[in-house]
Amino acid sequence: MPMKTSFHLRWLGAVSAAMVSAAAEPLEQPVLAAAVAPLVSEQAVQAVSWGVRAAGKWTVDHAGTLSATDATTPHDTTIYEIGSVSKVFTGLLLINAHWLFAANIGEVTLDTTLASLLPESVVLPDGAGERVTLRMLATHTSGLPRIPAELPTDDLRDPYGEYDEAELWATLRHVKLDFEPGTQAGYSNLAVGLLGMLLAREAGLSYDALLAARITGPLGMTDTAVELTEAQQRRLAPGSNAAGLPRSPWRFKALAGCGGIRSTLADMTRFADVMLHPAGTPLEAAIELSWAPQNLTATYPPGGQALGWLVAGDRQTRWHNGMTGGFHAAIFVNRERGIAAVWLSNRSTPVGTVLTEELMRRAAGMRERTVPNLDRVEVALSEAELDRCVGTYSLKPGFDLVVERQDRALILSPTGQARDRLYAESATTFFSRRVAADLVFELPADGGPATAVTLQQGGRVMRAPRS
Repeated sequence: MPMKTSFHLRWLGAVSAAMVSAAAEPLEQPVLAAAVAPLVSEQAVQAVSWGVRAAGKWTVDHAGTLSATDATTPHDTTIYEIGSVSKVFTGLLLINAHWLFAANIGEVTLDTTLASLLPESVVLPDGAGERVTLRMLATHTSGLPRIPAELPTDDLRDPYGEYDEAELWATLRHVKLDFEPGTQAGYSNLAVGLLGMLLAREAGLSYDALLAARITGPLGMTDTAVELTEAQQRRLAPGSNAAGLPRSPWRFKALAGCGGIRSTLADMTRFADVMLHPAGTPLEAAIELSWAPQNLTATYPPGGQALGWLVAGDRQTRWHNGMTGGFHAAIFVNRERGIAAVWLSNRSTPVGTVLTEELMRRAAGMRERTVPNLDRVEVALSEAELDRCVGTYSLKPGFDLVVERQDRALILSPTGQARDRLYAESATTFFSRRVAADLVFELPADGGPATAVTLQQGGRVMRAPRS
């Protein structure tokens, strides 16, 4: 078991039992505007559409411009990629299929095995397909790796764009599981993308058509889809990476269920409303089943796992966020307090998730917190400069700081904790906007990779050599 450390990136731990003990209060538009203004002025985000529901009403706002060359302000029907928020929809599609089975209409159950749905020519090594269920695919407990081995990990221009059904089957024929199915949890785009593909094949539809038939159509979400019409394409915000450089939209073929959906603030606030009050809606039964926490040996988030939804530390709030090469999205829903929040932006930085959780806290009447390091200015580094910092650093026995480069940004993955994007203050010093912490890399004079990194947090200084 990893030893405890003072470095905490589990910002969701702040969504605690205190949230349910305070009265929900509506947030007026000036409050929302003031919360986002520093992110816009510091150019930490580009275009943003967001909203909070409390005390029975939504307050929504928009800020920024679509791009450095387009001064248009986003609006309720500006379309954004929602990335891994798509997993909530895939989980709902699974429970819908399970409910149809229970109603003797056919299809699959949560415990249908992977092997029973694959083409005869697709057999996983060591009979793993017989041990992996659809429930495991939806709850990140299947053992399948985070992404297919064939996809790049450092090029976020369009990694899923050419990955089709044939390539997916080829991946499964030689895939190596990270752990025995059902015994552990590990976040997997491959697993949930595969789930979406299998559900669509079983229904005889594309994933996009299945989404429209069973969720977005019945709920009146007219601008939520994988494939956009020409008119919708004109409303798709241009994406930008963490450094503000333009990024093309991501295309999805085989793995659309893990991150391929696009949507608007108007549609996503409608979706959040239905999650708060599903009674009387066409999806009432499926929503209630997908909302329930699953009884699992292990879960990816500390709070627990529903079907598609992640469960926060208060055991009541359901949430998910998502990030593609040029976009970031987040959604939070707490039925007990009747509050919800949605964030959509066209820059791939997770700072929006942090702020959205803070807005949920305010709506619940909790003590205000500030986003750390918001006033610090990020500098642009080359890929070569960033690559010198990439590596695994051992902070304590059993606890590593894994630093990867994705596009033009560094991503930190501490052992057993959520990933976090790092911001460069110089070639050696990086900071987080999730926690008040710095990482200072020791770079040798010969231009080689960093030999160690020092974590500075809460007055403590801890050195981690490269391992």
